[in-house]
Amino acid sequence: MQEKHFIHPVFIIMLIFSLQVAGGCQTTDRALQEERDRGYYQNQALSLDVREQIRESFRAVKRIQSSVIYKTYQMERINGELPTVEDIQGVDLEEIAGDVTIDTHSSAGTAVVISVENRNALLITASHVVSYPDTVYHFSRGTEAGLENQLVAVSVTQSRNQYVVTDSGVEVIEILANDNRRDLALLRTVSDISDRDLRVLNIPMGNPGRLDWTDVVYAVGYPRGVQMVARGIASKSRHPTRRITMDLSINRGFSGGPVFAVRNDGSGLEWVGNITSAMGEREVYLTPESLYNGEYSSDLPYEGALYVQSTPRIYYGITHAVDVNEATQFIRENHFVLLENGFSRAVFTY
Repeated sequence: MQEKHFIHPVFIIMLIFSLQVAGGCQTTDRALQEERDRGYYQNQALSLDVREQIRESFRAVKRIQSSVIYKTYQMERINGELPTVEDIQGVDLEEIAGDVTIDTHSSAGTAVVISVENRNALLITASHVVSYPDTVYHFSRGTEAGLENQLVAVSVTQSRNQYVVTDSGVEVIEILANDNRRDLALLRTVSDISDRDLRVLNIPMGNPGRLDWTDVVYAVGYPRGVQMVARGIASKSRHPTRRITMDLSINRGFSGGPVFAVRNDGSGLEWVGNITSAMGEREVYLTPESLYNGEYSSDLPYEGALYVQSTPRIYYGITHAVDVNEATQFIRENHFVLLENGFSRAVFTY
C-alpha cells in the first residue's frame, strides 16, 4: 500500500507569505535605491555597457613617450665670479665651459585621440609630459647679494624623440600647441597613420559642472607603461583649472589620461576631464657620484664624492584633473594652428 504524505495548510500559508515578503523586499530595495540616487551621474556603476565602453576607449587612449638629450656646460669662474645670462649671450659655450656632460631626460604619459584627418591623428595630453625647454639655466644658490644671478651651468637641447605607441608600432609626434597654465598640449602624428590602430574617442564630452561629491569616476591610461583602468570618488575643487579632485592612486604615466563619469539615465559614460597631476613634494637627498664603479658595502664607509639630488614624492590618493570645458576652450583658442595642420573637423567639433 502506497504511503500518503500530507502538507499542513499552515505550512502552505507560511510559504506563500514568505515568497511575497521576499519579492516585496527586492522591489522595495530597488525602489529605495532609485529614490536615493537622483544625481546627474551615478555613484554606482552597475552596467555592462560601461565595461564595453572602457574596453573600446583604449583604441583612442594611447601611451606616449618623450626623451630629450641635453648637453650641459659647467661654467668656470673668471676673476672669482661665475658668468650671468647676459655674459654668455653670443658666446661659444664650448670655449668657456670647464666641463661638458650629456644628460637624457625622459617621461611617459597618456594621450587621447580627438581627431583623425588627412591621414594624421590629433591627440590631447598633459603639457608636462611632452614639454621640455630648449635651454635650461642652472643658477647659483648662494646667500650673497647678486650671487643668485650667476650661472653654475647651462643645458642646451641636442635632440628630441617623442612618439605614440600603437598596437602596430610607434609613431613620431610633434607639439602643435601648449598651455602650461592648464597643463594641456595638442599633438599630431608626423607621418601617414593609415595602418595604425588610432581611432577617435567614441565617448561624448560631459558636463563636469554637474559632477558632484561621491560620484564615481573612471580613469584609463598607462601608469608605468601598464594599460590600466582605475576607479575613484570625485570631489569638487575651487582651483581655476584643475576643478576635479579624485581619490585615485595613480603612478607616473597616467598624466593626460581621460576621466569618465557614468550618466544616471543609462546612456553610459561621458568624458569629464583629463588627469594632470597628483599631490606631492620634492624630496632632497645625498647620493654618490653617478660614475662610481665600486661595489657598495654596508660594512665599509663610502669615501667618494657626494651630490645633492631631488626627486618627486607622490601623495597617492590625491589626484587632480582639468575638466573638458578647459580642454574645449584650449582647442578653440588654437583653431588657426589646427586649420593650418589640416584638422578642420576638430575645429568645428570642439
